[in-house]
Amino acid sequence: MTTNRLYYAYARHALVTALKLVRVQAGSSVLVPDFICRDVLASLHAIGANPIFYPIGNDLQMETTQPLPSAQAIIVVNYFGFPANLQRLRNFTSAHTAIVEDNAHGWLSVDRDGTPLGSRADVGITSVRKTIRLPDGAFVEWRAAAHLDNNALHAPLTARNEALPFGFRLRRVVARIDFVSPVSVMAASRHLVRLLRRLRGQPAISEHPDEEWQLPHHRAMHSESLRLLESVDRSREVHRRRQLFVRCLSAAQRYDIDTPTPLLHEGVSPQGFAYFADTGNLAAFAKLVRRERLGEIITWPALSARSPLSTTSRLRTLHLVNFLA
Repeated sequence: MTTNRLYYAYARHALVTALKLVRVQAGSSVLVPDFICRDVLASLHAIGANPIFYPIGNDLQMETTQPLPSAQAIIVVNYFGFPANLQRLRNFTSAHTAIVEDNAHGWLSVDRDGTPLGSRADVGITSVRKTIRLPDGAFVEWRAAAHLDNNALHAPLTARNEALPFGFRLRRVVARIDFVSPVSVMAASRHLVRLLRRLRGQPAISEHPDEEWQLPHHRAMHSESLRLLESVDRSREVHRRRQLFVRCLSAAQRYDIDTPTPLLHEGVSPQGFAYFADTGNLAAFAKLVRRERLGEIITWPALSARSPLSTTSRLRTLHLVNFLA
Protein backbone atom coordinates (compact mmCIF):
# COMPACT_ATOMS: atom_id res chain seq x y z
CA MET A 1 0.00 0.00 0.00
CA THR A 2 1.36 3.41 -1.00
CA THR A 3 2.48 5.63 1.87
CA ASN A 4 3.81 9.15 2.12
CA ARG A 5 6.23 10.82 4.53
CA LEU A 6 7.10 14.19 5.98
CA TYR A 7 10.33 14.61 7.95
CA TYR A 8 10.71 16.63 11.16
CA ALA A 9 13.37 17.35 13.74
CA TYR A 10 11.42 15.54 16.47
CA ALA A 11 8.66 12.95 16.66
CA ARG A 12 6.59 15.35 18.75
CA HIS A 13 6.22 17.60 15.70
CA ALA A 14 5.41 14.57 13.56
CA LEU A 15 2.74 13.55 16.08
CA VAL A 16 1.04 16.94 15.78
CA THR A 17 0.64 16.39 12.04
CA ALA A 18 -0.46 12.79 12.59
CA LEU A 19 -3.19 13.85 15.02
CA LYS A 20 -4.42 16.56 12.68
CA LEU A 21 -4.54 14.05 9.81
CA VAL A 22 -7.05 11.96 11.80
CA ARG A 23 -9.05 15.11 12.61
CA VAL A 24 -8.03 15.64 16.21
CA GLN A 25 -8.73 19.24 17.14
CA ALA A 26 -9.16 21.46 20.20
CA GLY A 27 -11.45 19.69 22.65
CA SER A 28 -11.01 16.23 21.06
CA SER A 29 -10.26 13.24 23.28
CA VAL A 30 -7.23 11.07 22.52
CA LEU A 31 -6.57 7.70 24.17
CA VAL A 32 -2.98 7.53 25.45
CA PRO A 33 -1.12 4.68 27.22
CA ASP A 34 -0.66 5.23 30.95
CA PHE A 35 2.96 4.13 30.45
CA ILE A 36 4.19 6.92 28.20
CA CYS A 37 6.85 9.61 28.23
CA ARG A 38 5.39 12.95 29.27
CA ASP A 39 6.75 14.75 26.20
CA VAL A 40 4.14 12.96 24.04
CA LEU A 41 1.50 15.03 25.81
CA ALA A 42 3.07 18.22 24.45
CA SER A 43 1.76 17.28 21.00
CA LEU A 44 -1.76 16.98 22.36
CA HIS A 45 -1.37 20.24 24.25
CA ALA A 46 -0.27 22.00 21.05
CA ILE A 47 -3.61 21.10 19.47
CA GLY A 48 -5.74 21.52 22.59
CA ALA A 49 -6.73 17.83 22.74
CA ASN A 50 -7.48 16.00 25.99
CA PRO A 51 -5.64 12.76 26.95
CA ILE A 52 -7.61 9.80 28.29
CA PHE A 53 -5.25 7.16 29.67
CA TYR A 54 -5.65 3.43 29.07
CA PRO A 55 -3.75 0.66 30.88
CA ILE A 56 -0.58 -1.09 29.71
CA GLY A 57 0.34 -4.50 31.17
CA ASN A 58 3.72 -5.86 32.19
CA ASP A 59 4.05 -7.39 28.70
CA LEU A 60 3.89 -3.84 27.25
CA GLN A 61 0.57 -4.57 25.55
CA MET A 62 -2.79 -2.92 26.12
CA GLU A 63 -4.34 -4.43 29.24
CA THR A 64 -8.13 -4.29 29.45
CA THR A 65 -11.20 -6.51 29.31
CA GLN A 66 -13.62 -3.65 28.80
CA PRO A 67 -14.25 -1.39 25.79
CA LEU A 68 -12.21 1.79 25.94
CA PRO A 69 -13.95 5.18 26.09
CA SER A 70 -14.99 6.84 22.87
CA ALA A 71 -12.29 9.11 21.45
CA GLN A 72 -11.26 10.72 18.20
CA ALA A 73 -7.96 8.80 18.15
CA ILE A 74 -5.84 6.33 20.08
CA ILE A 75 -2.05 6.38 20.28
CA VAL A 76 -0.55 2.89 20.33
CA VAL A 77 3.13 2.42 21.11
CA ASN A 78 5.57 -0.15 19.75
CA TYR A 79 7.59 -0.21 22.95
CA PHE A 80 11.35 -0.61 22.38
CA GLY A 81 10.79 -1.77 18.79
CA PHE A 82 8.44 -4.66 19.62
CA PRO A 83 5.11 -4.62 17.72
CA ALA A 84 2.00 -3.59 19.60
CA ASN A 85 -0.93 -5.95 19.14
CA LEU A 86 -3.15 -3.82 16.89
CA GLN A 87 -5.83 -6.47 16.60
CA ARG A 88 -6.33 -6.56 20.37
CA LEU A 89 -6.55 -2.80 20.37
CA ARG A 90 -9.19 -2.80 17.62
CA ASN A 91 -11.25 -5.30 19.62
CA PHE A 92 -11.63 -2.81 22.47
CA THR A 93 -11.96 0.51 20.63
CA SER A 94 -14.74 2.04 18.60
CA ALA A 95 -14.55 1.62 14.85
CA HIS A 96 -14.67 5.42 14.66
CA THR A 97 -11.51 5.82 16.75
CA ALA A 98 -8.51 6.45 14.50
CA ILE A 99 -5.28 4.61 15.30
CA VAL A 100 -2.01 6.55 15.40
CA GLU A 101 0.96 4.18 15.58
CA ASP A 102 3.74 5.59 17.77
CA ASN A 103 6.91 3.96 16.50
CA ALA A 104 9.40 6.26 18.21
CA HIS A 105 11.43 3.20 19.30
CA GLY A 106 11.06 0.93 16.29
CA TRP A 107 12.79 2.25 13.21
CA LEU A 108 14.01 -0.81 11.21
CA SER A 109 11.56 -3.19 12.94
CA VAL A 110 8.90 -5.13 11.03
CA ASP A 111 6.03 -7.30 12.26
CA ARG A 112 5.56 -11.01 11.53
CA ASP A 113 4.00 -10.18 8.17
CA GLY A 114 7.02 -8.12 7.20
CA THR A 115 5.21 -4.80 7.50
CA PRO A 116 7.46 -2.00 8.83
CA LEU A 117 6.37 -0.72 12.21
CA GLY A 118 4.93 2.76 11.94
CA SER A 119 3.11 1.90 8.71
CA ARG A 120 0.55 -0.63 9.99
CA ALA A 121 -2.18 1.95 10.65
CA ASP A 122 -3.45 4.77 8.47
CA VAL A 123 -1.04 7.13 10.25
CA GLY A 124 2.19 6.50 12.15
CA ILE A 125 5.23 8.35 13.47
CA THR A 126 8.82 7.14 13.75
CA SER A 127 11.83 8.65 15.51
CA VAL A 128 15.17 7.80 13.92
CA ARG A 129 17.41 9.63 16.38
CA LYS A 130 16.53 7.13 19.13
CA THR A 131 18.03 4.32 17.04
CA ILE A 132 21.13 5.88 15.54
CA ARG A 133 23.15 8.88 16.71
CA LEU A 134 21.76 11.86 14.80
CA PRO A 135 21.36 15.54 15.68
CA ASP A 136 17.60 15.00 15.24
CA GLY A 137 15.24 13.11 12.96
CA ALA A 138 11.70 11.75 12.77
CA PHE A 139 8.88 11.38 10.28
CA VAL A 140 5.14 10.99 9.98
CA GLU A 141 3.90 8.36 7.55
CA TRP A 142 0.39 7.94 6.17
CA ARG A 143 -1.45 5.73 3.73
CA ALA A 144 -2.27 7.49 0.51
CA ALA A 145 -5.65 5.76 0.23
CA ALA A 146 -6.74 6.52 3.80
CA HIS A 147 -9.62 8.89 4.57
CA LEU A 148 -7.61 11.66 6.20
CA ASP A 149 -7.77 15.42 6.52
CA ASN A 150 -5.30 16.46 3.83
CA ASN A 151 -5.51 20.06 5.03
CA ALA A 152 -3.09 18.99 7.75
CA LEU A 153 -0.38 18.34 5.16
CA HIS A 154 2.23 20.84 4.05
CA ALA A 155 5.19 21.04 1.72
CA PRO A 156 8.36 19.26 2.96
CA LEU A 157 10.27 21.43 5.40
CA THR A 158 13.57 22.89 4.21
CA ALA A 159 16.43 21.15 6.02
CA ARG A 160 18.38 23.23 8.51
CA ASN A 161 22.08 23.87 7.89
CA GLU A 162 23.34 25.73 10.96
CA ALA A 163 26.49 24.51 12.72
CA LEU A 164 25.89 21.42 14.82
CA PRO A 165 26.10 21.81 18.61
CA PHE A 166 29.54 21.08 20.02
CA GLY A 167 28.07 18.50 22.41
CA PHE A 168 26.72 16.40 19.55
CA ARG A 169 30.00 16.48 17.65
CA LEU A 170 31.90 15.55 20.80
CA ARG A 171 29.59 12.58 21.52
CA ARG A 172 30.11 11.24 18.00
CA VAL A 173 33.89 11.43 18.38
CA VAL A 174 33.74 9.72 21.78
CA ALA A 175 31.44 7.01 20.37
CA ARG A 176 34.04 6.25 17.68
CA ILE A 177 36.81 6.07 20.29
CA ASP A 178 34.70 3.65 22.33
CA PHE A 179 34.67 1.15 19.46
CA VAL A 180 38.43 0.64 19.83
CA SER A 181 39.11 1.67 23.42
CA PRO A 182 39.33 -0.99 26.18
CA VAL A 183 37.58 1.52 28.49
CA SER A 184 34.32 3.28 27.65
CA VAL A 185 35.16 6.98 27.47
CA MET A 186 31.45 7.74 26.98
CA ALA A 187 30.48 5.98 30.23
CA ALA A 188 33.32 7.62 32.16
CA SER A 189 32.45 11.11 30.94
CA ARG A 190 28.76 10.55 31.66
CA HIS A 191 29.60 9.43 35.20
CA LEU A 192 31.75 12.52 35.71
CA VAL A 193 29.03 14.89 34.50
CA ARG A 194 26.46 13.31 36.80
CA LEU A 195 28.86 13.45 39.74
CA LEU A 196 29.49 17.16 39.16
CA ARG A 197 25.75 17.79 39.00
CA ARG A 198 25.24 16.02 42.35
CA LEU A 199 28.07 18.03 43.92
CA ARG A 200 26.27 21.20 42.84
CA GLY A 201 23.10 19.97 44.51
CA GLN A 202 21.35 19.26 41.19
CA PRO A 203 19.67 16.04 39.98
CA ALA A 204 22.18 13.64 38.42
CA ILE A 205 20.15 13.66 35.21
CA SER A 206 18.82 16.97 33.94
CA GLU A 207 15.04 17.18 34.23
CA HIS A 208 12.86 19.13 31.82
CA PRO A 209 9.27 19.11 33.13
CA ASP A 210 8.27 21.74 30.58
CA GLU A 211 8.60 19.07 27.86
CA GLU A 212 5.07 17.97 28.77
CA TRP A 213 3.72 21.31 27.60
CA GLN A 214 6.13 22.72 25.03
CA LEU A 215 7.28 21.41 21.67
CA PRO A 216 10.98 21.66 20.73
CA HIS A 217 11.98 24.90 19.03
CA HIS A 218 13.31 23.36 15.81
CA ARG A 219 10.71 21.79 13.52
CA ALA A 220 12.76 21.03 10.40
CA MET A 221 15.28 18.18 10.35
CA HIS A 222 18.98 19.05 10.04
CA SER A 223 20.67 18.34 6.70
CA GLU A 224 23.40 16.38 8.51
CA SER A 225 20.74 14.08 9.95
CA LEU A 226 19.40 13.38 6.47
CA ARG A 227 22.93 12.68 5.20
CA LEU A 228 23.73 10.31 8.08
CA LEU A 229 20.40 8.56 7.69
CA GLU A 230 21.18 7.69 4.09
CA SER A 231 24.59 6.28 5.06
CA VAL A 232 23.27 3.67 7.51
CA ASP A 233 23.84 0.02 6.61
CA ARG A 234 20.39 -1.07 7.75
CA SER A 235 20.86 -4.83 7.55
CA ARG A 236 24.06 -4.61 9.55
CA GLU A 237 22.40 -2.39 12.17
CA VAL A 238 19.48 -4.80 12.61
CA HIS A 239 21.92 -7.70 13.02
CA ARG A 240 23.95 -5.75 15.59
CA ARG A 241 20.89 -4.97 17.67
CA ARG A 242 19.55 -8.49 17.61
CA GLN A 243 22.93 -9.90 18.67
CA LEU A 244 23.12 -7.44 21.57
CA PHE A 245 19.62 -8.39 22.66
CA VAL A 246 20.48 -12.09 22.69
CA ARG A 247 23.54 -11.42 24.83
CA CYS A 248 21.56 -9.25 27.26
CA LEU A 249 18.80 -11.85 27.51
CA SER A 250 21.36 -14.56 28.31
CA ALA A 251 22.88 -12.39 31.03
CA ALA A 252 19.45 -11.53 32.46
CA GLN A 253 18.52 -15.20 32.67
CA ARG A 254 21.83 -15.94 34.38
CA TYR A 255 21.10 -13.33 37.06
CA ASP A 256 17.34 -14.10 37.45
CA ILE A 257 16.21 -10.79 35.97
CA ASP A 258 12.83 -10.55 34.25
CA THR A 259 12.13 -8.83 30.93
CA PRO A 260 8.76 -7.80 29.47
CA THR A 261 9.95 -8.91 26.00
CA PRO A 262 11.53 -12.37 26.33
CA LEU A 263 10.77 -13.39 22.72
CA LEU A 264 12.76 -11.83 19.90
CA HIS A 265 10.58 -12.56 16.90
CA GLU A 266 11.99 -12.44 13.39
CA GLY A 267 11.99 -8.91 12.04
CA VAL A 268 12.23 -7.13 15.39
CA SER A 269 15.08 -4.63 15.60
CA PRO A 270 15.10 -3.80 19.32
CA GLN A 271 15.87 -0.32 20.55
CA GLY A 272 17.43 -2.03 23.54
CA PHE A 273 16.91 -4.66 26.19
CA ALA A 274 14.19 -3.77 28.71
CA TYR A 275 14.21 -5.38 32.15
CA PHE A 276 12.48 -5.05 35.51
CA ALA A 277 14.79 -3.70 38.20
CA ASP A 278 12.89 -5.38 41.04
CA THR A 279 14.31 -8.91 40.93
CA GLY A 280 17.60 -10.74 40.47
CA ASN A 281 21.22 -9.73 40.83
CA LEU A 282 20.97 -6.26 39.31
CA ALA A 283 24.50 -5.18 40.27
CA ALA A 284 26.09 -8.19 38.57
CA PHE A 285 23.97 -7.68 35.47
CA ALA A 286 24.88 -3.99 35.25
CA LYS A 287 28.56 -4.83 35.72
CA LEU A 288 28.43 -7.35 32.87
CA VAL A 289 26.65 -4.86 30.61
CA ARG A 290 29.38 -2.29 31.25
CA ARG A 291 32.24 -4.80 30.94
CA GLU A 292 30.99 -6.25 27.65
CA ARG A 293 29.95 -2.84 26.30
CA LEU A 294 26.42 -3.95 25.51
CA GLY A 295 24.92 -0.49 25.86
CA GLU A 296 24.02 2.28 28.28
CA ILE A 297 21.55 1.48 31.07
CA ILE A 298 18.84 4.14 31.23
CA THR A 299 15.39 4.54 32.73
CA TRP A 300 12.30 5.24 30.61
CA PRO A 301 9.91 6.99 30.56
CA ALA A 302 9.75 10.33 32.33
CA LEU A 303 6.12 9.84 33.32
CA SER A 304 3.59 12.62 33.49
CA ALA A 305 2.15 13.37 36.91
CA ARG A 306 -1.22 13.00 35.18
CA SER A 307 -0.59 9.32 34.37
CA PRO A 308 -2.79 6.99 36.45
CA LEU A 309 -0.15 4.23 36.36
CA SER A 310 -0.18 2.59 39.78
CA THR A 311 2.67 3.52 42.12
CA THR A 312 3.18 -0.22 42.66
CA SER A 313 3.32 -1.10 38.96
CA ARG A 314 6.37 -3.11 37.88
CA LEU A 315 6.59 -0.84 34.87
CA ARG A 316 7.84 1.90 37.17
CA THR A 317 10.98 -0.19 37.77
CA LEU A 318 11.71 -0.70 34.09
CA HIS A 319 15.27 -0.08 32.86
CA LEU A 320 16.69 -0.30 29.36
CA VAL A 321 20.07 -1.31 28.01
CA ASN A 322 20.05 1.20 25.17
CA PHE A 323 21.66 0.04 21.91
CA LEU A 324 22.05 3.53 20.47
CA ALA A 325 24.77 3.35 17.82
